[in-house]
Amino acid sequence: MSLALPCTAKSESGVMFCYRDLISIERIDNIIASTELPPLSLRMARKQPPVTRDKYTYANGNIDRGAVVYQYQQGATIILPQLHLAVESLSQFCRAMEQVFSAHVQTNIYLTPPKNQGFNTHYDDHDVFVLQVSGEKQWRLYEKPIENPYRGEGFKPGEHEIGEPKQEFALKAGDCLYVPRGLLHEAVSESDEASLHITVGLLVKNWADLMLEAVSEAALRNPKFRHSLPPGFTLDSFNKTEAQQYFNSLIEDFSRDADFTEVFKLFKENFIRERGPDLDGNLVTTSQPIRADQQFRKRRYTQPLLRYDDEEAVLVCGGGNIQFDIKYLPGLQHVLTADAFSTELFKDLSKTDTDECIRKLLAFGVIEEFSTD
Repeated sequence: MSLALPCTAKSESGVMFCYRDLISIERIDNIIASTELPPLSLRMARKQPPVTRDKYTYANGNIDRGAVVYQYQQGATIILPQLHLAVESLSQFCRAMEQVFSAHVQTNIYLTPPKNQGFNTHYDDHDVFVLQVSGEKQWRLYEKPIENPYRGEGFKPGEHEIGEPKQEFALKAGDCLYVPRGLLHEAVSESDEASLHITVGLLVKNWADLMLEAVSEAALRNPKFRHSLPPGFTLDSFNKTEAQQYFNSLIEDFSRDADFTEVFKLFKENFIRERGPDLDGNLVTTSQPIRADQQFRKRRYTQPLLRYDDEEAVLVCGGGNIQFDIKYLPGLQHVLTADAFSTELFKDLSKTDTDECIRKLLAFGVIEEFSTD
């Protein structure tokens, strides 16, 4: 269903924002006109007639800018995949979404010329939010031929009956639409204005992923899972009775011994490590000496986890693990909970050790300089 959100909504911090703060047609114009465009940075699509890559690329695969604009004039949609990797506003938006959903988040940008359609009816293999930045599109939602498809289990034309639309509505500038994976849909720009929207994709982990990992963990502890399948199991004459009994015994062992807590912890830590570190501003900060009156804070959209034993403290954070001597543990515990802090937080350490710790936290994007001005 369509969910209309005001274009000037308030963020959690009370700051006003607008979808146009994330991307605009003018920004896309600038990207196409003045940014290096390698082969994977841009795609084009048109329902009829389809537009092939050779129509907007050079022989070496690089993007032909003039051809992109010409094909757009001919009704083709411009697609900028993964633009959050290049545009800071989209990057920060994705980090905020990842914090909420505990899922990796990506953006694809779609600019459709007036009175045109980029794609035939299809479904996506991941959940998406559609943020209508400018213009509008007429959306039609159909059935879900596949319930919760796997990643990579994409729509195959002709394999599923489309049927009649179950919902039809206009998505206007400032509106947001949630489209669950597997839901057939199509969108058409029917007005005299170009349509620009952001598709925000949620790349989630599912219960099958967790269960598969739990089986792998159980197999490390229980050698029964690692036994070979019976000789001749592929033969028509093979008697499956004993194999079925063994399989059932493994299910009983798994039900008894599977360690949910350990696997859940592993998934949590892997998600945090796989998020790229946010280093914006930290190179400037570390180019100057650390001052006693300087304030720092944990970056808002980081989720560092602190692990420690008798000898060392480890921060699990975006990009990997950071090791510290155990003497830094009290200060690190405060870093993760304080609203803001200065070098005074490490008063039990020497200035050299304090500066080293703060610089290390800055280098890997755990903290940032903070000003109250």
